[in-house]
Amino acid sequence: MSAIRSRDTLPEIVVRKWLFAQGFRFRVCDKKIVGHPDIVLKKYRTLIEIRGCFWHRHGWTWDGRKLVQETACSQATVPKSNRAFWNDKFRKNVRRDLEHKRLWREQGWNVIVIWECDLKTATARDETFAQIKMRLRNLSVRGQVPNAAISRGV
Repeated sequence: MSAIRSRDTLPEIVVRKWLFAQGFRFRVCDKKIVGHPDIVLKKYRTLIEIRGCFWHRHGWTWDGRKLVQETACSQATVPKSNRAFWNDKFRKNVRRDLEHKRLWREQGWNVIVIWECDLKTATARDETFAQIKMRLRNLSVRGQVPNAAISRGV
């Protein structure tokens, strides 16, 4: 597990390169914000979280007592050995993610969550990037972003 990186993962780098190429400027893991989100687009009051399907339980939700699987993501498997340890770890990760998302929204941030599997294939990646661009453009249209960003074509 020492080889598992918590930041600068391949999915994060892919998203950051795309954002930069599209003209978006951002901060990485801003320590001023609770939870140190992966990407901070201050101009758009938007945080982008890139989550690994295995560690953050893509397709699972927290019902207040336990994790419940809603949809099946092939990467959100549970190891066969030491299940108690893994279930506890996953539960803590999901609860922490939910708490951070709640805090960010209370502070007025827009939150975009990108799952690792949404970046695996070129088709899925293009769809994900189109959705991100549309959400950021919608923020511009609603007047949450200065006019300079709109005129740039972002």
